[in-house]
Amino acid sequence: MAPYISTGIFWEILKQWAKGAKVIVVDIPLLFEVKMDKWTKPIVVVWVSQETQLMRLMERDGLSKEDAGNRVMAQMSLDLNRSKADVVIENNGDLDHLNQQFSKVLSEIRRPLTWTEFGRSRQGVFSVLGLVTSGLFVCKHFSIGS
Repeated sequence: MAPYISTGIFWEILKQWAKGAKVIVVDIPLLFEVKMDKWTKPIVVVWVSQETQLMRLMERDGLSKEDAGNRVMAQMSLDLNRSKADVVIENNGDLDHLNQQFSKVLSEIRRPLTWTEFGRSRQGVFSVLGLVTSGLFVCKHFSIGS
């Protein structure tokens, strides 16, 4: 991925974080290949069997089986992506099944934050900054008064 694209994505994420977005979805087909997986949590991979992937690719793009196979082989294996994911959504079924799985994932992502997640959130960062600033003010006040 070109550096200016990565930088643009990073700044857009930062803007959404600053606005207080609770969930930011970044759709990056080559997430692992361009090493952007280090900046995202959780990593959600939509997985499909190779047979289904080939069939859908041929239907969508009008490719021959050989051309579709070549395109799939040029990409990182979905099984490898699956092994690196925090959450896997299986997409071998119909749209209703996919929507059900997505709803479960969204519920999990929206759960109450852990302390680590809170510390990385906008509210957590501002809370820490406020506490540190207040602590420094109090320490300075008492050291001047002595």
